[in-house]
Amino acid sequence: MPAQNALLGDDFGTDLPQAQPDVSSLAEEKARAKFSKSKEFQDIKKRWETRIEFYQQYLPDGRPITKVPVKDLEGMWIVAATIIAEFRSEIAFYESVREAVDARPEDK
Repeated sequence: MPAQNALLGDDFGTDLPQAQPDVSSLAEEKARAKFSKSKEFQDIKKRWETRIEFYQQYLPDGRPITKVPVKDLEGMWIVAATIIAEFRSEIAFYESVREAVDARPEDK
């Protein structure tokens, strides 16, 4: 069986585990959904999206990807792609909690 989310096995790569809402109670889930609609979360989300844009254009050390020789790009690009995936994972987690709570007919 291949290793999942690891460097060894048939499924080689840097895929991150998918964030799934894992809450122990409905109250916690509702609180997270409420937070995902707040101005504070929107500010955090905007900051994460700004960081995603940065890592799409620059390496983690701040060098523009267009100024780095291709042979030096690979390792740093993997790091940047992993960071981008983490930010997207956090955004997706809160959005999925909000969608799950909004979809509940008993909460309407």
